[in-house]
Amino acid sequence: MLAALGGSFPALRVGWQPLDWGLLHLQGMAEHPTPLETPEQLPLHDFIRGHRAHILEDWERAVRLLPSTRGLPYPRLGAHLPVLLERMAVMMEALHQGASGEWAETPRLDVLDRLDLGHDLEEVSGEYSALRASILRLYAEHLEHRGGQGLAAVLGELERFNRAFDALVGAAVARHARAREHTFQVLERISQSALGTEDLDTILPKLLRVMLEATSAVDSVTLLLREGDVLRARASVGLEELVASGFFVHLGEGFAGRIAAERCPMALRSAATSSQVKSGVFRSQRTRGLYGIPLMQGEEALGVALMGSRTAFDFSNEDKLLFGSMVSRATAFILQAQLAARERQAREQAERALERLREQESRTKRLQEVTAALSQALTTAQVAHVVVEKAVRALGAAGGSLGLLSEDGQWFDMLEATGYSEDETRDWTHFPSDAPVMYRDAVRTGAPLFYESLEAMLADYPQWRDHPRMEEYGAFACLPLGVEGRVIGAIGLSFRRRHPFPAGERAWMGVVAGQCAQALERGRLYDAERRARTSAQDALSRLDAIMETVPVGLGFWDTELCYVRLNEHLAQINGVSPQEHLGKTIREVLPAIAPQVEPLLHRVMETGQPVVDAEIAGETPARPGMRRHWLASYYPVRDADGTVAGLGVVVVDITEQKRAEEHLRRTAEFRERFMSIVSHDLRNPLNAILLSANALLRSEDLGERHVKGARRIIASAERMKRMISDLMDFARGRLGGGIPISPREVELAALCREVVEELEAGRPGREVDLKVEGDLQGEWDADRLSQLLINLGKNALDYSPEESRVCFSLYGEEGFVRLEVQNEGTPIPPERLGSIFEPFQRFAGEAQSPTSTSGLGLGLYIVDQIVRAHGGEVSVCSTEEEGTTFTVRLPRHPAGTGVH
Repeated sequence: MLAALGGSFPALRVGWQPLDWGLLHLQGMAEHPTPLETPEQLPLHDFIRGHRAHILEDWERAVRLLPSTRGLPYPRLGAHLPVLLERMAVMMEALHQGASGEWAETPRLDVLDRLDLGHDLEEVSGEYSALRASILRLYAEHLEHRGGQGLAAVLGELERFNRAFDALVGAAVARHARAREHTFQVLERISQSALGTEDLDTILPKLLRVMLEATSAVDSVTLLLREGDVLRARASVGLEELVASGFFVHLGEGFAGRIAAERCPMALRSAATSSQVKSGVFRSQRTRGLYGIPLMQGEEALGVALMGSRTAFDFSNEDKLLFGSMVSRATAFILQAQLAARERQAREQAERALERLREQESRTKRLQEVTAALSQALTTAQVAHVVVEKAVRALGAAGGSLGLLSEDGQWFDMLEATGYSEDETRDWTHFPSDAPVMYRDAVRTGAPLFYESLEAMLADYPQWRDHPRMEEYGAFACLPLGVEGRVIGAIGLSFRRRHPFPAGERAWMGVVAGQCAQALERGRLYDAERRARTSAQDALSRLDAIMETVPVGLGFWDTELCYVRLNEHLAQINGVSPQEHLGKTIREVLPAIAPQVEPLLHRVMETGQPVVDAEIAGETPARPGMRRHWLASYYPVRDADGTVAGLGVVVVDITEQKRAEEHLRRTAEFRERFMSIVSHDLRNPLNAILLSANALLRSEDLGERHVKGARRIIASAERMKRMISDLMDFARGRLGGGIPISPREVELAALCREVVEELEAGRPGREVDLKVEGDLQGEWDADRLSQLLINLGKNALDYSPEESRVCFSLYGEEGFVRLEVQNEGTPIPPERLGSIFEPFQRFAGEAQSPTSTSGLGLGLYIVDQIVRAHGGEVSVCSTEEEGTTFTVRLPRHPAGTGVH
């Protein structure tokens, strides 16, 4: 409006900028002389123009005495008066020239704004009475200095002045009244729009729409509210995308940030091009004028209200004042809404806290009930029943199950279930730990699983999608049961409807699961203890039964080596009743044999290792004066942690066995010495028989019949010689410590060929194969190896069919040679393989060769002794498919010579 007035009156260039009254006074003094110095008498309208500074100074002196002006700054007091005086002069000049005096532009009187601050009309009108008085007084002085005018002229000037003054003031008052009425209407609409709701998001759009409709030049109204040190676009009419984009600025930044930081209104003439505007929305909307007002609560800015125009570069004072009034009223409603929101939030928080408290009390009560029930359950089965019947219900689930992990971690055992049909649980009483169920993942990760909906669960376990009853459930959970860092099982829960599982409930579920896990572990320990106790009682019962029935002596000592338990048989061996043993040491019970036994007991206590088959000899009260023998084994008795808690003994009376062994030893020794002596003494007459028989064969006059007799004598004598040789070797092996050998360089292949030829010559019609591989040179006793080969070859020929072959195989190996003799025929029974190399083990009736002759059963025994003498090994393998194979491994260089 002021811009328009400036255009209407070219001589007026005051505008609405603050005036420097001192400078204005000096300018007035320079341009216009004082009334005493004015060369001519001026009309009143020229006088007002020429002496404006004097008028304003005089007016200020007068008006400063009024109560309504105290405390106002100087420019604020009369900022509007220069315009008012100019308009008054223009109007008086028009009246002076005979114009009608119609006034197109109504001036604005700042003083009327003070009516809104509580001042009454009489106080405010006094300022304009003072202005009228100052003008008339100063003009009277002017007329007095100039000799005055005619009364008619003076009265005409006064009439025109009063007419103009009254018209201007009346028009300004009317304009102010209309503006106030419009403002009241707008504020009433704002109040009506905010009526009935306290929700900020509901109030703000209504308030802004009223603001937009109340000002014609305004295209957009936006409200930014403060959040800490940030202003965020909360509501807008005309620039809704500003709110949708989440626009915000920091305090002190940008146009809105500066308004909030400096807490004063600001204006922009071209927001679309201004660098102060941070949002591109203003540029896209081509906003020109932008005016902002801070929303104040005391000294604090709560936010900023912006009004923008796409057509005008600036807003009128009336628009700005109206916008300020609307913002002030809106601020009150915003504060009220914020307070209501805080109150509502506080009330809701209190209600939620109360609800949480009630829920916590309910959970605590349910937990106490579960804990009380768990404390009364002893066994694992009892605890499992409580967990399913109490804990699952306490957790609010419609169904639940409890699965424990096996000791090896391979299986789940479902101990209890509730809320499910028998068909649903039939196949899940015992299932693998890697089965596709929630148990698996809860135990593997040690973390609970929560599925707020059926869809969420099926996303992880799609194989359950086709389960016939799956649609009956809405949510699921699985809680691992952890004890001391290890997971022993899990609780599965199902809910009929979707369930959100808030954080508090999840934590409470974890507490319940922890209580259940502790109770289950306690139940498992109780079961283990009961089993151990039952097992111990059974073991003691069995031990008592064994101790009373076994034909050996059994006893136990404590760590002080005092008897704590023994059976009747040991008491009879010792010749002292069981009662007289208890609490006493062996030295107190059996002082005669204590020196033999005590070192053994101390050794077992110190080393923790048993002493087995120790021979004890001496006298006891059971047989006074008679020396007896016992075989005793002493062993440590340990606790569950491995600590030696005592000693045990097993005693067998071997007196009679010792006597029998001594008799057998003497008998065997006598027999073997007798056989050695007899074998040795028979060689001389046998040699004489052989010499005589051979001499007869060489006699030329011996008849055919006598030749046959001589040959039979030689064959029988040779057989007797071999039997005596075998007996001599047996005697050497038993009495002399082994068969003597004299090793020398031998080529085993050549030696074996000679034996094969001899065997084929002795068994016409039988074939003996020889297979040779590798180096077969070594140091052996050639005679003994020939004896070994002949014994193995004859054995193979005797126990194989006539039409079958016997095969000798020689292999040269690193440091050894290997000899195999293989024949077909009936295999050796497995039970006889272990004793086949024992002496006198001829298996009569089993030979398959009709040419085999009876022997002493020492052939394989001598083979074994020859092999041992060379430091080698001999073994036998006999099967139906592959026949019988004797395998000999001989080192190329036996360790030492002589008897081995």
